[in-house]
Parts: sequence; C-alpha cells; structure tokens
Amino acid sequence: MEASLLEQIRFGYGPRTGTEPAAGGVDPSRVLAQLDAADPASIMTDRPSLDQRLAMVAEAQREAKQFKAGQIAELTVLPRLKQATRDDATAWILTPVASEAGFRERLVNFWANRLTVGLRRLGSLPYLSGGYPDDVARPYLNGRFSDMLRASAWHPAMLLYLDQAKSVGPDSRIGRKKDSGLNENYARELLELHTMGSGYSQADVTETARLLTGMSVGPAGSTFEPARAEPGRKTILGQTYGEGPEEIDRFLNDIALRPETAQSVSLALARSFLADQPSEATVARMAAAYLESGSELRSVYAAMLADPAATSNELVKIRSPQEFVAATLRAVDWPVEGLDGKVRLPGKVNQALAAMGQPPFRPRGPDGWPDTAAGWVSAPMLAARIDWAETVAQAVSRATKDRAEPVPLARSALGDLGNPDTIRAAGQAEQRWEGIAVLLGSPDFMRR
Repeated sequence: MEASLLEQIRFGYGPRTGTEPAAGGVDPSRVLAQLDAADPASIMTDRPSLDQRLAMVAEAQREAKQFKAGQIAELTVLPRLKQATRDDATAWILTPVASEAGFRERLVNFWANRLTVGLRRLGSLPYLSGGYPDDVARPYLNGRFSDMLRASAWHPAMLLYLDQAKSVGPDSRIGRKKDSGLNENYARELLELHTMGSGYSQADVTETARLLTGMSVGPAGSTFEPARAEPGRKTILGQTYGEGPEEIDRFLNDIALRPETAQSVSLALARSFLADQPSEATVARMAAAYLESGSELRSVYAAMLADPAATSNELVKIRSPQEFVAATLRAVDWPVEGLDGKVRLPGKVNQALAAMGQPPFRPRGPDGWPDTAAGWVSAPMLAARIDWAETVAQAVSRATKDRAEPVPLARSALGDLGNPDTIRAAGQAEQRWEGIAVLLGSPDFMRR
C-alpha cells in the first residue's frame, strides 16, 4: 500500500527496507485509504475467537474439577488457552511488522489502549484480553465512537477487568439477600478515562454504577441479570434513565456524544499522533468534527491529518516500545510471512518489551500505557532499547553473513528526516552490525 516516508514514520510503524515510499509528505486521503483496504484481522489467523475462548474457559474449568477428582490424568484445554495467550502476544508484536496499513494498526492499538483491559487479574480474564483489540477496536475504526464504546462496555474482558461483573444493586433481589453492594470501578473509569474526563460529579459516578448493575459475565459471555440490577430511576448528568440493557446503551450513546467526550477523545488522539502537548486549536478542530458527525471517527482522523502538525518534517513524538520493536523489524526487513506460532524472533522480545516498560497486555493501570515521552525515557528503559537494537543488528548480521550495509538501511529508514550525523555514524562503525545498531538505537530512529 502506497505511503510516503513521513506517513509511514508518523502514522505507521516505519518503512520496510526494500520498498519504495510514495513521493511527497502527508496526503490525508492516502492515509485514510488504509482504513478501506482489505484487513486480515491478524497475521496469526488461527487464534481463537471470543466465542471459542469462552467455550475453552468453560471446558477448562470442568476439566480442572475432573482432574482434581482424579477422573482424568492430564489437563488438555488449559495448555491450549495458554498457547492462545502466547499467540496473542506474538500477533500484537508482529501484525504491525507485516501490515502495510500502519495507520490502521496504530489506531487499533490506540483505541485498545484508550479503552484499556489488562492481565492484572486472575481467573478467565487473561484468556479473553488478548483478543480484545480485535473484538472492540478493529471493527469500529471507521465507524462511530459510540458503537466502539458499547462494544467495549459489553465485552467480558472489560466487565471482569474493572469488576463490573461483581457489582450488585443494594436494593436488587440478590443485593437484599446477600447484603452485596455497588462496585464503582467501571463507572468511574468509564466517565474519567473512556469518555468525558471532566464535567461530572461523584454523584454521577454513583448513579452510573447503579445504572450499570446487572451487567455480568456467564459461560456464554456478557449477559444482563435483572436480579442484580438496582431498581428505580437514575439521574446522571441531568438525564434520567431506567434499568436494563436498553437504558444502559442509551446512556453510553449519550455520554459518547457529549462535548467533554469530544474534547477528551480528540486530545488523546492528537497527543498520541502529533505532539505531547498538541495545540488547543488542533484539538478544537478535531472535537468540532467529532460533534458535527455524531462521533464519526473518520472525520476526526481527517481533521487531525489536515493539521499543520501532521505535515511537519520535525519528528517530535517518541515511539512506544511496541512501536519501536516493530519499526526495528521493519527496518531490517525481518521475515514474518507464513507465521504458525513458531516464528523466529531476533531475541526474547517479551522480556525486551518488559524492560522497555511495555510488557504485552499488562498496562500499568486502567489509564493504559503512557502517550508522552516522560513515560518511556527513563535510563533503564533507554538502555533496554539500546540492548534490543544490538540484538536485532547481530541477528541480521548472522542471517545475512554480515552482508547487510548500515548506510543504505539508514537512508531507507530515515531518508531526509534523520540527522545526517546519524547516517554518518552508522557508516563509520568498525563492523557492519555495529553500524546497524547505531542506526536502530539512535534518537532519530526512536522518534516519529
């Protein structure tokens, strides 16, 4: 898929060596066209779907009881679930390497991070989280945020991650019998992190938690249990709601269309793609597009891509560890075709990502991964990036019998956007692999 060098670096995962970039700078229509291209959900096409994962979890639980009772000699389903989580991590790392629609893959990761779930809890959550980006973000990239928000709210991983499945209305049938109560975790993060960010009160959080009672997770996935739902009317942000799934969906649609949500979403997108501190004018134009279109995301992307900050040749953002790893593998044209779960990587990539601060599917909290440089540039994290650059460079040297030339790689990866001193330093290294390591570990290469 055609993309200029600047488009590939700023809005994708960098160029792949051996491919010729399109001419020019940033063409918004060309970048947006990536959203319309054929989209293999993942290079790991045999990963289980959500329904399959839920069935496997249920079967694993049954099998565990049989094993404990001595009725079977070994567990067969749990190892398959664990393999699925390993495949999820591999796909998260390598799908951006394989894809030529880098903007689309960046958006998948942006939205999955905005509506974060992670592996910090036990139970079935670890086996459901890895497919969450493909379930919640990928299908709605080109649609409305309100639809993506509903998909996230009703996903079993979200209901488990933020304890919504444990929340019980105090005056519900179950609440009166078991003396159970509200859990406000999801209600709070829904308003603070997923949508508005500001403009609501603690009373709104509590009323939202009352409204969301009844949302739960069963063997077949998300469900609504009327016996757990808090009865009566709920008033949130001046609007009144009843109870049940339809009222929950109406509420989700209402908060998705609020001006505070338009501002919060637009700021997060601009901060992720353009600058750690985007201009107020940039965010205002994006928020206006959001509201005018009824949360149609393509119009927001278009406003972002037309902004002067999008077309500047100055690279001011720091790549996240996942972006950095993918960019290094693209820069050296690491082979990722025909993946079967046993792909050879240059090193222990999961451990490397953890050392850089981004272990797969383990964000630091419900606010997701950092989106500014301050979250990625501690001395140990930068040292881990240098170590990874050397690991990749040495692997390329072995694979090519030390025939890979650092200067052509540097020119392909950076073009006119890099500092000439970086290309010069790569060419002056004593050994070729050291020159490649200089390129991949340079400040120029870490920026986008």
